[in-house]
Amino acid sequence: MGNRVLTKYLIAICFCLFARQLNAQDCGCIDNFNHMVSKVEKNYAGYADKVTQVNHSLFVHYTDSLGQIAARTDERNCVTVLRSWIKFFNDRHMTLAIKGDNPGDSIRIRALFANAETQPISRDQVMRYLDKQRDKLDSLEGIWQNEDDAYQVAFIRDKQRKGQEFVGIILRADSVFWLPGQVKARVSKHGRTYRMRYFYNKYHDTITPILALARHTLNAGVAGIWRKVYPGDSNSEVFRGHYYDPFFRTLDDQTCLLVMPSFSLLAKPLIDSLIEKNKAVISQLKHLIVDLRNNTGGSVLCFQKLLPYLYTNPIITKGQSVMATDDNIKDLYSITDYPNISDSMETIFKNELKELQANRGGMYKLWKDDTLTMPTVLPYPKTISFIVNESSASAAEILLLKAKQSKKVKLYGRHSMGAIDYLDVASTRMPCQLYTLRYATSRTNRLPEEPLDNKGIEPDVEIPDNVVDWVEFVRTK
Repeated sequence: MGNRVLTKYLIAICFCLFARQLNAQDCGCIDNFNHMVSKVEKNYAGYADKVTQVNHSLFVHYTDSLGQIAARTDERNCVTVLRSWIKFFNDRHMTLAIKGDNPGDSIRIRALFANAETQPISRDQVMRYLDKQRDKLDSLEGIWQNEDDAYQVAFIRDKQRKGQEFVGIILRADSVFWLPGQVKARVSKHGRTYRMRYFYNKYHDTITPILALARHTLNAGVAGIWRKVYPGDSNSEVFRGHYYDPFFRTLDDQTCLLVMPSFSLLAKPLIDSLIEKNKAVISQLKHLIVDLRNNTGGSVLCFQKLLPYLYTNPIITKGQSVMATDDNIKDLYSITDYPNISDSMETIFKNELKELQANRGGMYKLWKDDTLTMPTVLPYPKTISFIVNESSASAAEILLLKAKQSKKVKLYGRHSMGAIDYLDVASTRMPCQLYTLRYATSRTNRLPEEPLDNKGIEPDVEIPDNVVDWVEFVRTK
């Protein structure tokens, strides 16, 4: 991050917080700021790469300046200061989450986001607009509900802005992190393609997921899958239960489709059983399409059963080094009883823990470079096409690096997110128990020669903007 950009951040923060005096607090912003800086300096695996001789004095100035702002910032505005410091590292795996586990936290959280953008509108007003404009409505316009029924959002045309602009307004939420009338998202439309200008997650942090709109279902990747509840029709597709649910489909007599929206460990048994159940079909058809759009990662354990189908030659995987500090060992690597893993994998995790404990104090090459060899090359499928976009990240990108080495594989779509150089995220509570800091504890051995963060993996074939059905585009190639 350059000097000019950092200066702009500081000016913006000072402007927003100017004249807001420090009130009585439940926890001091400066305490949280100092704790965060100390934690990252000691434990973040990318720190030495991001803070260099070239930018060290700039970083120190930026940190000191934000520290001075934190010292006179109240709790309501502290999250802005903390996130501004995190932005220096430009690492998608470094985030600040907000938890509300203690009595009284609901009031404090509502206060944090009291100044959020609003466009007050009632459900009745939205429905009258939708009914009146029914013949003129865009496909996006309507009342949408997310997969766990936590939110209802009205997407309507934004008359305050020119062009094809839509605003998503909360109609129903938890009334803690989000209140009715607050703006959840903004979407722009270019031709037949929808692009998320921004989306605020649960913690009001900005993300820009890629959208896929199919009739009455909106796939927003990490922002979840949304179903249109009004206006609807009796023929609308069945709403799938969770964003991480994979599915398999035979498209024609030569092609089948495997969709894996997530590599969360919750999805591992579903992916494993799906591949096992359909192995006869996969092993007979010429073309397998693997859709990884909006898959922001999880665990590499989730895609192991797919590797035999794409294997044509030894697959080389660069290892990773872990920042083996006491904090990282305690906050992440001492956890070995993950759900949905085998006893053998739990044993491996326990052995890795012992290895880190024996090599405390700095970067330790826990996972060596690896070459995977398999006894046979399966004749089918003959071609495997991966569909990816800018929200394909982390463990999904690890799969792409393996797949690209196969003679069967071709990548379609857009470049991936670029969140793969620093992995294995630890979580730690801040002095103010509302906040949880997350940061990467491992660093790929590809660095510094082959950086991919914020660049991503380029596809072999880029899918044009005017193509709506990416699967059909790949199927007919």
